[in-house]
Amino acid sequence: MMLRFSLQLILSLLPVLLLRGQEIPLPYGAKRLPDGNLELNGAIVRSAAQELALPCRFVLKEGALEVILGKPDGRMHEALLCTDIPAVQVQTMLYLLGAENGFRQPNEKGRQGDLIDLFIEWKDAQGNFQREPVEQWIVDTRTGKNLAQKGWVFVGSSVKNGAFQADAEGNIVINYSIGATVLDSPDPASDDDTLHIVDAGKTQPPSETAIFLVMKPRTKVANSIIQAPEKGNVSP
Repeated sequence: MMLRFSLQLILSLLPVLLLRGQEIPLPYGAKRLPDGNLELNGAIVRSAAQELALPCRFVLKEGALEVILGKPDGRMHEALLCTDIPAVQVQTMLYLLGAENGFRQPNEKGRQGDLIDLFIEWKDAQGNFQREPVEQWIVDTRTGKNLAQKGWVFVGSSVKNGAFQADAEGNIVINYSIGATVLDSPDPASDDDTLHIVDAGKTQPPSETAIFLVMKPRTKVANSIIQAPEKGNVSP
């Protein structure tokens, strides 16, 4: 029921976003922030930066890793981060930012999905803003070093029997390429569940710290529906 409500809410938002900054009321659940960004269910679309920020929290401090960002009902025993934002909302917001989904690897059936860079953001104990690639928390067991920053493929999820499959499985970003998800690994060998572990030597922010996982499409900004509002047209 909550998933259906979220999808209806997002779809109702589309006409508003298409008007690109005109001063009209926002639908229930969405609000324009003082800086002009748009917030929906806690997720923030940064119109000027053309990126999506999702509130999240760390799960694992060490061990095998199969999920980069999951939902509470997903594989939390193998996840780096957890969020309460529905996968269907994440996918819709990426579309609004101009990203296009496709295959995990380019093949004869079609193109590869757009690459999305992932960053973890927080403020440290001194109040200083921190932003680092998510790969800094992941170790590639083949090299013993932090995972190379190659982006994450926007594969997108499908709907089956009325259920958005990524939400049904609790996945949003996975590094072990098994199951429905929104973003997946571009690594051809990612069907191996032993490739990645959490970097146990990397200090995580305290549990009470507000943390965001930021998704920034590498391309397609020109196709973005969401634009920064013009001055004087920011709704309260």
